[in-house]
Amino acid sequence: MTVIQPTIDPTDSVAVVGIGSELRGDDAVGLELVRRIEARSPESNDDRLLVVEGGVAPENHSGVIRRFDPDWIVLVDAVDFDGDPGSGKWVDPDDLGGESFSSHKSTPAMLRTFLARETGADVVLFGVQPADIEMGDGLSSAIDERLNSLSSRIADTIGADR
Repeated sequence: MTVIQPTIDPTDSVAVVGIGSELRGDDAVGLELVRRIEARSPESNDDRLLVVEGGVAPENHSGVIRRFDPDWIVLVDAVDFDGDPGSGKWVDPDDLGGESFSSHKSTPAMLRTFLARETGADVVLFGVQPADIEMGDGLSSAIDERLNSLSSRIADTIGADR
């Protein structure tokens, strides 16, 4: 299920899209990670980096993403890949099957196909193994403890610190 980490050129434009619901525990990890990436990105990246909090309906933000005209779209979401809670990795959405893992209506594979067709961009998925996606509490301690290292990993890949 693991895919090779994408190689994003420092001149490539990147839209990073956080997916999830803040009402469902660790399902909100994608949203929190894109917030952290945006906070650490220098203003000089404004013309090459777009951060989108896609929530549970990221396809509703396709117009903004399309107008940005990215070379890459990086989806960030809670993904059940049978890893340790809080672990993250690059995932091929096609390996996730036809069911949507979390609260979103579309699957990551459907979203990738739609965004690639609409934008012509390369679309990749960074998944984080959740501990709990039940209604109620915020992020689990397993996720919360790894947010800085996960956001650093994504930021390094997309060049958000440059």
